[in-house]
Amino acid sequence: MRKIRSVTPYHRTLLIGAALALFPVAGAWAQSADLPGPWARCETDVLASEIVPATPDTPPAGQAPLQADAEQIESSATQSLLEGNVNLTRGEQRLRAERISVDREANRAQATGGFVYGDSRQALRGQEADIDLASESGSFKEVDYYLAERNGQGSAKTVQVDRRQRRSQLHDATYSTCPRSSREDWELRADELLLDETTDRGTAHDITLAFRDTPLLYFPYLSFPLSDARQSGFLFPRQGYASETGVDITVPYYWNIAPDRDLTFTPRIMTERGILLGLEYRYLEPNRRGQIGLEYIPYDRRYGGERGSFRISDRDAPLPNTYTDLRYEYVSDDSYLNDLSNNLDFLTVNYLERHLDARYYGEGWQALARVQGFQILNPALFALSGNPYERLPQLLFNGDWPATAASGLRYRLHGEAVNFYQSDAVTGVRIDLWPSVNWTLEQPWGYLKPELGFRYTGYQLNDTAADANDAPSRSAPILSLDSGLIFERPLQAAWLGVNGGTQTLEPRLFYLYVPYRDQNDIPLFDSSVMDRDFDWLFRHNRFTGADRLGDANQLTAALTTRLIDGPSGRERLRASIGQIQYFEDRRVTLEPDLPPETAANSGLIAQAGLNLSTRWSIQGGVQLEPDNSDVLRTGFDLRYYANPRQLFNLTYLLDRDQPDMNLDDQIHAVDVSVLWPLSAQWRVIARWNQALNVARNLETLAGFEYDDCCWAVRAVARNYRNSPTDTDAQTAFYLELELKGLSRLGSGLETLLSNSIFGYQPIRY
Repeated sequence: MRKIRSVTPYHRTLLIGAALALFPVAGAWAQSADLPGPWARCETDVLASEIVPATPDTPPAGQAPLQADAEQIESSATQSLLEGNVNLTRGEQRLRAERISVDREANRAQATGGFVYGDSRQALRGQEADIDLASESGSFKEVDYYLAERNGQGSAKTVQVDRRQRRSQLHDATYSTCPRSSREDWELRADELLLDETTDRGTAHDITLAFRDTPLLYFPYLSFPLSDARQSGFLFPRQGYASETGVDITVPYYWNIAPDRDLTFTPRIMTERGILLGLEYRYLEPNRRGQIGLEYIPYDRRYGGERGSFRISDRDAPLPNTYTDLRYEYVSDDSYLNDLSNNLDFLTVNYLERHLDARYYGEGWQALARVQGFQILNPALFALSGNPYERLPQLLFNGDWPATAASGLRYRLHGEAVNFYQSDAVTGVRIDLWPSVNWTLEQPWGYLKPELGFRYTGYQLNDTAADANDAPSRSAPILSLDSGLIFERPLQAAWLGVNGGTQTLEPRLFYLYVPYRDQNDIPLFDSSVMDRDFDWLFRHNRFTGADRLGDANQLTAALTTRLIDGPSGRERLRASIGQIQYFEDRRVTLEPDLPPETAANSGLIAQAGLNLSTRWSIQGGVQLEPDNSDVLRTGFDLRYYANPRQLFNLTYLLDRDQPDMNLDDQIHAVDVSVLWPLSAQWRVIARWNQALNVARNLETLAGFEYDDCCWAVRAVARNYRNSPTDTDAQTAFYLELELKGLSRLGSGLETLLSNSIFGYQPIRY
């Protein structure tokens, strides 16, 4: 055997490798260049062994020397012939063939008897190669390829490559991420592919997507990008079915306007409603990002007229430490989001928010300027409280200056000036100032935190009654004393899986004094009764907002115990119980005609959380009525979470809020959801959410998922109500086929599961 190193006459024979590097364009059909983790269960491709491991010190192919090995070499002035286990190596490129001949006069090279090419990204094999070394073009026959990065494989009957024009043409080409066989689970087939690197695009004729050898989709013509760079073109369609919309098909078109902006045009066909036209414009700059969305239905057959929506969001950082946030939402009618809930960028189906915020962050302080308004979609929700007020504008200041070593005093200041507007209610300007100072003594065994504050709130009102005060004000001192002790003991025996850990016992006393001030002449702009939880026991005000400052002469006594695992330091158990003892009746109420609160205590409030392991956790809480110790509110959560596709949730909630609340207004529900594997490939998906107080199903969801090495299918049936007050339930069916490494065909089922099942996370391939 002869061995030749750095043989210049054969230098261009590696054009075979360079030309074939253009061939794996089938990988460009994939939507992302993910790692091969999703295909871990797939069989290893026969060409995988030809992949050359990347080495960082290897010079580029154009600079590396050519090395050649062959069993026999014959050379003359016009011909050169390498035969028998021919191996050509240059950098990370490897080419093997049985026979390579070079016509020096015609400047052509031919590989016959089969060839195999490999580098760090792909491997190829074929029967024949004919290369014109002068024009850097060539043709290849019966080519198979493998793409390591995407686990993609396929074949082509013939390939023509022109390196100078940077163009390639493939005939009878296929692509799949399934194991290579006589019948892949899914496969893309194209009669002709034209690949143009100068435009970074490819065109295909007579494209067929086949699943289990059965054609699913056919495209007479398709244009697609050759890289992961964003490019204009049609996206894969989404399909679905619901009783209110009928067959639902969306075919998005993506327009890559510039590197920092794009637009998606989304026609949506619903057999029960009509045609919806959607637009979404997005932009992303170094200090600014945002999007504008528009939808329009010329005529909704079920609704009986035209409908539409509009939204805009923009976040900007125009100056150092300065941030702006714009959000505007609009829909044509109250039921738009319930009927056409495809656009989940809207935050809620009860109301839409419009605001423009400007924030500035200083050293220990921040300021906010805001204008805010709403579009109410559920008037019944605000029937008692009235529609929320618009803030036109609101100026907010919050400062928190840490204690100095000299005085040990910490200063805080809250300030607000806001103009409230409502078309059919009292309006006006409110000024709210709340300075405070506190001092902290903190030791390993406990802490003591006295705080003194003073709150002033003044108004200038419009549209008041003739005999009402149009400039009411309120001022009061706020005194609090927070104290606690921390006792620790080592655990002598294992308990709840804790070995060598610590148990703490933490009693806490919190005293609050706020004198009574008559506030009956002050309107309610943004105040309501604060929701009760364990942290509520230590609040300085039992009302939200600034329109009511609750009088208080009370002492909170609470006790917390924790179990801390010694080796890991994880908190395995936290349990707390507490109660407020009132020394005076609470005379401040939301409405003037409400009687004072006379209960001697708040009733017990308890909560606990237990982490049984890294996967199992339990949380629960209970609130008792102050007078008769009946259960006012209770909740229980049991969670098992192994991964986004193996989880279990059980939630029970009872919220009576007030003892005399109507049954229909209570919250009494149970919610069970599960994603659980039946085998390595089959998984069940289910949720049951029942309103027990009205014996009405809120959502029943059932389906399955089959996950193979290169494809997955999910099917879900759903029966649901948008509100417990809805008499009739709606039904919907969802089917999603995922071709790993290519795309998903279906109705966006991952969004539904994310909203319905706590802990579910979409997995993108």
